Amino acid sequence: MSQAQKDKLNGQKLALGAGFFAMHFASQAVMVLAIPFYQMTLGVDPFLLSLALALPVVIGALITPWIGYLSDHWQGRMGRRRPFILLGSIVSALLFGAIWMVPQSWTMAAQLGYFSLMYLAFHLASLFVAIPTTSLSYELSSEPEQRRSIMAVTTYFIKTASLLYQWLFPLASLALFGSIAAGIHWVGWSVGLGFIGLMGLLPVWVCREQVQVITREASVGFWRSAKALLGNRSLTWLMLICLLQLGGSVFAASMDYYLLVYYVSSGDIAEGAFWKGVLSSAYAAAGFVSVPLVNLLAKRTGKTRALGWILGLSVVGAIAKWFLFVPGIGWWIALDALLCTSVWTAMTTLVPVLNADLSDRHSALDKRPRAGMYAAVYNGVCALAAIMAMLLSGFALNAIGFDALQGQAQQAGTITAMRFILAAGTALFGVLSLLCLHYYRIDLKNKNALQLAAQK
Repeated sequence: MSQAQKDKLNGQKLALGAGFFAMHFASQAVMVLAIPFYQMTLGVDPFLLSLALALPVVIGALITPWIGYLSDHWQGRMGRRRPFILLGSIVSALLFGAIWMVPQSWTMAAQLGYFSLMYLAFHLASLFVAIPTTSLSYELSSEPEQRRSIMAVTTYFIKTASLLYQWLFPLASLALFGSIAAGIHWVGWSVGLGFIGLMGLLPVWVCREQVQVITREASVGFWRSAKALLGNRSLTWLMLICLLQLGGSVFAASMDYYLLVYYVSSGDIAEGAFWKGVLSSAYAAAGFVSVPLVNLLAKRTGKTRALGWILGLSVVGAIAKWFLFVPGIGWWIALDALLCTSVWTAMTTLVPVLNADLSDRHSALDKRPRAGMYAAVYNGVCALAAIMAMLLSGFALNAIGFDALQGQAQQAGTITAMRFILAAGTALFGVLSLLCLHYYRIDLKNKNALQLAAQK
């Protein structure tokens, strides 16, 4: 590859990273703003609001394969991905701003109905950005080292977005806006137009689909394409790893905040929040450092072997949680980030690369583009995992007898159960992920299975 080609590809990586930044804001910013604004400020019922937040994600997960199929088979001068990103980014930007324009004089039912409709429309529009953008990341290059580099760059942008979106409501609460509603309006439209709209559009103008596949003249229906994906057992095992880590392990990790407040800090919410901030900052810093290390490990040992080592390290980190989340631990709590952050980096670097590789194999065997369908499955599983983590967390807190009104006087059994969920739960999901990776490797070597997945 010439220097000019490398420079061009580097520019496309950065533009694609900006697209992933926009995608991450689109998926997280509503949750960050909706609870403090609609629930705490406007007084919308928390249970009904949680349903309004969950339902669009479930509906979106069900239709993502169709969006991927549509993106795979689109024919136009702009290519298969960029038309959807262009239109989806514009519509998503406008809808995100509109979500926060609900009149405060309306009844709670009307406000909830307005939010439900606006969020549903926004979430569906954002999927028409997320899936083609993810597909584009698979197709930007098929060269292994470049593909790992692409995912590393997008991971940097994702982690940057994770640092920023937590500050949206504190920004909206500043006195200079005069009221929280005015601040929400300003922040909402700024995020919508600037981050989701403008940054989401950058891949349209800069990126090109470098990887081309030969398609047959005959069109293949959606259900036959979906059946082909279901026949790929390697994809099934890979997506199970995503579900176990992004759903199960995230659920287990949700106990850390409660332990920092009610066990480590003896019920002092302010002190617990401080240590949660320390832990989050440690994860952010360790996350940035882990990206090149994970990439180097994958280059030296191979992607699947690297993922195995990282999952193994997460099990060690899980055991350490039992000894780290204790009173008097102080700054040693940062060790949790050093042991466990690499697995989250692997989920946005190694797993997408493995999914892209499966897409390439399937496309080559079937002589049809499959990146959109594979990207859709990945995005759908990630969305369902988030819902799984949220529901499991709420159920578990009720089941173990947690009562926020009791403050530091939580029952001893409740605290022990939290510690067990955090440590043993994280270890369990890590071990199960390793087991799935073992079967993934077996099926990946089974050429007959891959050929079966590509048939009709």
